[in-house]
Amino acid sequence: MITFDAVSKRYGERLALDSVSWHMDEGECVVVVGPSGAGKTSLLRLITHETQPTLGTVTVGTFRGGRLKRRHRALLRRTLGIVYEDFRLLSDRTVFDNVALAVHIVGRFADSEVIPRVMRALEEVGLPLKQGALTTELSYGERQRVAIARAIVNRPAVILADEPTGALERRSSEEVLNLLRGIHEEGAALLVTTTRMEVAETLGGRILRLEDGRLLTADGEPTRLPAAYVAPAPAAPSASPGSGHGGV
Repeated sequence: MITFDAVSKRYGERLALDSVSWHMDEGECVVVVGPSGAGKTSLLRLITHETQPTLGTVTVGTFRGGRLKRRHRALLRRTLGIVYEDFRLLSDRTVFDNVALAVHIVGRFADSEVIPRVMRALEEVGLPLKQGALTTELSYGERQRVAIARAIVNRPAVILADEPTGALERRSSEEVLNLLRGIHEEGAALLVTTTRMEVAETLGGRILRLEDGRLLTADGEPTRLPAAYVAPAPAAPSASPGSGHGGV
């Protein structure tokens, strides 16, 4: 599903990722733990194709390496649900509108499609009664749940979450982690980056460590591609959001 093959990423003289090779299977849960500045956000931005590797190849489903055309990048992001560390919510829009925006982006505008999708997502995160509130009126924990609702509203195949509990107190952190774990149990793959080992232990799944741009197993060994893995030939990207968790 997601494969990094000898990927390095530089920003000027700074080496953010150093020859990273690893593979994530469909439906898997992976938690990447590392200190601030270790390269966790760069890892996610390479998956979403917000940035390109300096060296190596990143493959996400049928989307392999290189600079994607705008329409292909849009297709890729339909298969991904992204929970940003800073939420990236629109402060002048309601909770409903923030979640509905993700539905509009995939080309669905009819109320008969948008309203049920948004309300289902808000039900799942426990915020149906907040649909008319502005995001500035919410607590940090509630804002994080809105961000999760926006990430899951299109039932993506993969959820990416960047430091999902970073600004939250303990109770809200537990609620968010329970939400993410439930989404994974429904079938979506889950990739979480965090500075907190307790987050990894709570979510379960495979734990990787990111230190100074190098991705390591829980035992401290460099990650490698599976021995039997053969990188797929480039294919014409295609994706169509469905009612369930779609594949990539």
